[in-house]
Amino acid sequence: MRKNNSFLLRKVAILRVLMLVIFTVSLVFLTSCFNLIPTKAPEQSPDELYFEDLLNVISDRFIGTYDRQELIDAAMRGIVDALDDPWSYYMTPAEFTIFLENTDNRYIGIGVEVVVDDFRGGIEVRGVYRESGADLAGIVIGDVITAVDGESLRGLSLVDVRSLLRREVGSTVILTVLRADGEYHDLTVLYDVVVIDPISFDMIDGNIGYVAIKNFEAGAANGFISAVEALINQGATSFIYDVRSNNGGRLDELVRILDFLLPEGEIFIHVDRAGDENITYSDASFIDLPAAVLVNSYSFSAAEYFAAILGENKYAYTIGDQTTGKNRTQVTLRLSNGGAVHLSTGMYLTPNRVSLFDEGGFTPEFLLPLTDEEFALFRRGDLNFSDDPQVQKAIELLK
Repeated sequence: MRKNNSFLLRKVAILRVLMLVIFTVSLVFLTSCFNLIPTKAPEQSPDELYFEDLLNVISDRFIGTYDRQELIDAAMRGIVDALDDPWSYYMTPAEFTIFLENTDNRYIGIGVEVVVDDFRGGIEVRGVYRESGADLAGIVIGDVITAVDGESLRGLSLVDVRSLLRREVGSTVILTVLRADGEYHDLTVLYDVVVIDPISFDMIDGNIGYVAIKNFEAGAANGFISAVEALINQGATSFIYDVRSNNGGRLDELVRILDFLLPEGEIFIHVDRAGDENITYSDASFIDLPAAVLVNSYSFSAAEYFAAILGENKYAYTIGDQTTGKNRTQVTLRLSNGGAVHLSTGMYLTPNRVSLFDEGGFTPEFLLPLTDEEFALFRRGDLNFSDDPQVQKAIELLK
């Protein structure tokens, strides 16, 4: 149900990326609707010649062994790191390929979300996609993958592990899995195209539509709009939008969702290097139903912005933990070596021209953090709505 109305949006919010590893989601809030901009290779400068001289000296005199490409990648990474901007980073060609796959919500793989587990010498499974190879093989959240085809993962980075795991569609891999009971199991896992559905939804407590947004990558806007319309057709009279542990995504996806929900007004203010503003507006049509937004300290990027603009515009209650804050936008520049640099080139503000980076993040109207035990259950997908204090608070407010 969409109605016409007109009033200006009041405020907006900011972004934050949790992991320094480039493919963890998330984590990425792109300007220019994720345009990949190739860079032009200039003539060598004196500084570049000094770098080449250094490589030649190492080649001629160094007594140890080394990989020349690893030195170059380390130097490239170091240059960007020296900008002292947590949102800018260099990607090798392999890392850039993974980055592109993640922003598309579609990739070839076994269907798991993982983090490095140095203590147990592998990667811990934090998520398993339904009907994926991992799901069909019996891999569950909490498993630790310690070896791939007998090769130990101890000491490897996530990039190394992903490179080791690369296979073609239809091929298989034997994963050694350490279970919570201390037992090891060898599981044969099939590779296939994994499609990540960024939206899940349900009707709870009778007539409250619940929509969880996993990320704001490709397909999020279409999925969100379809979910809201389906729930309205089922009789939803209010909504809970859950962006907890959402690492953000693409600007174009976020803007489409905000335009769908909000009445006429400013919904995104981008400021370039020269200080000039580029303002994105919503049209007059909107969803005129009460709402609440759930956030936590792992709600970054577009998720943080989404919660703040709905809350500061008095469109929705906001519930959960304080977010961290980010006010820079990035573009992804393809480099001549096949890699890329994700570089901060502008910043964004709320419609009231407030930088939530300066504010220390977005503070929800109702501060209600989960306990460590509750968060552990939430992370595994085992926290029932009836046991989730943040969901219950939203239900209370919407009744």
